[in-house]
Amino acid sequence: MILSFVQIPNHKGDSIAKLIESCLQTWGIEKVYTITLDNALANDVAVGIIKRRVNGWNGAVLDGDYMHVRCAAHIINLIVDSGLKEMHESICAIRNAIRYIRLSTARLEKFVMCVSKEKIEFKGKLILDCSIRWNSTYKMLHVALKCQKAFERYEEEDDKYFVHFQEDEGGKKKVGPPSTIDWNNARIFVNFLQSFYDVTLKFSATNSVSVNCFYNEICKLHNQLNQLNESDDILLSKMVSNMKLKFDKYWGNPENINLLMFLAIVLDPRYKMGYVKFSLKFFYDAQTVTRVTLLIEQTLNRLYVVYGGGLKPKNNASDESAKFNAAGSSHQRRTFLSNFIKHQEEHSVLESCNEVEKYLGDENVSPLTPSFNILLWWKVNCTKYNILAMIARDVLVVPVSSVDSEQAFSTGGRILDPYRSSLNPKTVNYLICTQSWLKGANEGVSLEVAEEEEDAELGLPRNLILCCFTIFLI
Repeated sequence: MILSFVQIPNHKGDSIAKLIESCLQTWGIEKVYTITLDNALANDVAVGIIKRRVNGWNGAVLDGDYMHVRCAAHIINLIVDSGLKEMHESICAIRNAIRYIRLSTARLEKFVMCVSKEKIEFKGKLILDCSIRWNSTYKMLHVALKCQKAFERYEEEDDKYFVHFQEDEGGKKKVGPPSTIDWNNARIFVNFLQSFYDVTLKFSATNSVSVNCFYNEICKLHNQLNQLNESDDILLSKMVSNMKLKFDKYWGNPENINLLMFLAIVLDPRYKMGYVKFSLKFFYDAQTVTRVTLLIEQTLNRLYVVYGGGLKPKNNASDESAKFNAAGSSHQRRTFLSNFIKHQEEHSVLESCNEVEKYLGDENVSPLTPSFNILLWWKVNCTKYNILAMIARDVLVVPVSSVDSEQAFSTGGRILDPYRSSLNPKTVNYLICTQSWLKGANEGVSLEVAEEEEDAELGLPRNLILCCFTIFLI
């Protein structure tokens, strides 16, 4: 849900922080669990300022140490972009061919005829990507590869096709038309990045929990990059090598990852701490594994104390016992009873303090359980793990991606079109927020390229804040 859609005067951290603080105060939000943002330096500054403000309101958990969640989809975007540089010309050749065909209705009709003549079972349409969005480039190539034979036939049936690529574009010859090598490169690219695309969709989900799959998916990507880095294919090996450098920069050191991501997998009854220890051993040395697992356990225990209110034994039984003792020997029986009550309460507190150990020691749910609903599991088991269930309630709703909020730009592109470009910022804010509230949570995120194209073509200025808040209820 969008709470505010505001324009900022500049991209400085303090300017961003002031507007975030203003939004929080307007809505009376004092307890902030996390803020999900991309990796811009200004955002680091902004989160630091907000952390101090929220701590001043006594509204942060663990002093806000884990407040800043870096957008996982944005990091994947950086990783993939570093690999795309090795295939720039092949992608440009296919992009230019698609652009040429899409520029004319007659050309599109001729291309459809080519698809029919080649007996290609494809009822979609050609997609033109937004060059700064790798996932749209992936989808463009994925569709184009299905129609490769149609493109090759189109070369034979359109005399102006080759002439188009001989024309100068800004003093340079256009890249294209796509050759066999370009199509083979595109196929390698699509096959390799299928997993990255699937992970991006998982991280960007809004109607299901995504934080508990973060660590698991990162491990898969890490393993895939390690294996393909030794590939005999020179192009693939070079592309993966660049991507691995970027991966290691952000996720190569587990201590650079927000600990809430690890806690989410620990709070998943299918995996718990055993999975974390098992998987860390594949990628890191023994000292790193020990250090990280100890930090995870300490953080979970710290959260447990915070959510449990300190877990100190009540003094009611002790006070009552003192009253009974003061009454003399005639109340020995009642004194014995009060001691029993005190023993029960202390035992209850002791059991409560061992809730974490009990949860970690209980048998795991099978990881192969079909359609496992983690929120439902915690709802059913909240009486068994009362305090842990409260922690899970807050940790499992942390968004690992700000992609959903980026959809606001596509909405903004439709509102701020060339015919309504004079709307003042307040009016735009009212329109976008009202639309978001009316839609509610019935629709999940959609990474349609059409919206990204529309955004790019309209040239909507991106001087807006992109962040997601999670609040806690204790």
